[in-house]
Amino acid sequence: MAVSAQYFDGQSAKNQTVSVLEDGTNLRFSGDETPSTVWTISGLHAVDPPSPGQPYRLTHDDKPGARLIIRDGNFIATLVSRSSHLKGGYSKSDLSHIFGWVLGGLAVVAALGYITVALLPDRVAHMMPESWRNRVGKQMETSLVDNARACHSPAGDAALGSMIGALAEGTPELPPISVHVYDIPILNAFAVSGGNIILTRQLVETADAPDEVAGVLAHEIGHVFHRHPEAQLVRMEGVQILASVFTGSSGGDTLTSIAGLAALLQYSRKAENEADAYARETLTRASIDPIGLKHFFEKIVKLEGESKKVSGSFAALGNLFATHPGTEERIKEITPLPAGITAKPSLSDEQWKALKSICG
Repeated sequence: MAVSAQYFDGQSAKNQTVSVLEDGTNLRFSGDETPSTVWTISGLHAVDPPSPGQPYRLTHDDKPGARLIIRDGNFIATLVSRSSHLKGGYSKSDLSHIFGWVLGGLAVVAALGYITVALLPDRVAHMMPESWRNRVGKQMETSLVDNARACHSPAGDAALGSMIGALAEGTPELPPISVHVYDIPILNAFAVSGGNIILTRQLVETADAPDEVAGVLAHEIGHVFHRHPEAQLVRMEGVQILASVFTGSSGGDTLTSIAGLAALLQYSRKAENEADAYARETLTRASIDPIGLKHFFEKIVKLEGESKKVSGSFAALGNLFATHPGTEERIKEITPLPAGITAKPSLSDEQWKALKSICG
């Protein structure tokens, strides 16, 4: 039986009265201003779920902008009972399309994430101009030390230079570096962009022998050699950009906050292993016993949990193993000099005494 309905063709706002008939397969409707039209029931979609006393709006795959509005409750009930996809909500076909779009979107996000986190950072880091690396490195160092006093003394500076020279023996590709000791009350060492390396007063004072400091310094030079600070900066900035795109947030300023710098210094296990391998090779070529580095790491493991927590602006920077993960496994990789190589001290006793007291 035919019922009266309203039809909007999607091209004008005019409400056209039509007569609608359902034959089990199709809806057929026509009116004074509407030519005879056939909509297959399989192609129908409910704009809203049917609700008692409310008009029932339908659209069709052939004309998604059009609307057929039916008010006859019996007609609606009969139509919906024969065609479950007209109950409203999402049909299986709709859900499959939505699921496909979601999966596609996730795939795009995953691809962007992989490019941002794993693929681009190392490549971009090695393409950075030296002027940019140096400028950003100085900015990072200034933010990191947070007005801490730079430690200097003629004998201490000379001793530090001698240690760098000792490490450079046998390693002509040693990258350009600048090493500074700061009066910071945490036990750590950092490499930042542009070959800048920071040693803390507490690290120097905790070491019992110069080879321990030489080992830590060689490890940080490894980070410089592989440009891990630059790669990590690219990685973090890329993640912040992605987060801004997908969440609408503005992100943070990595270079001017201690929290951002602390995150920047959290290298991956892969980066730490690369720096360790570089340190072991550099120490061996320089005939400096890598066991000094092993002893220092073992000492830090024992000290962990015993040292007092640092408060204030340096608290976020943690200790040596907070920023250099995987301690136990890495310690096992450190072995003595190969047979036939005679160990040479990285500093004389007098030079070591000068370095130990460089902060006064």
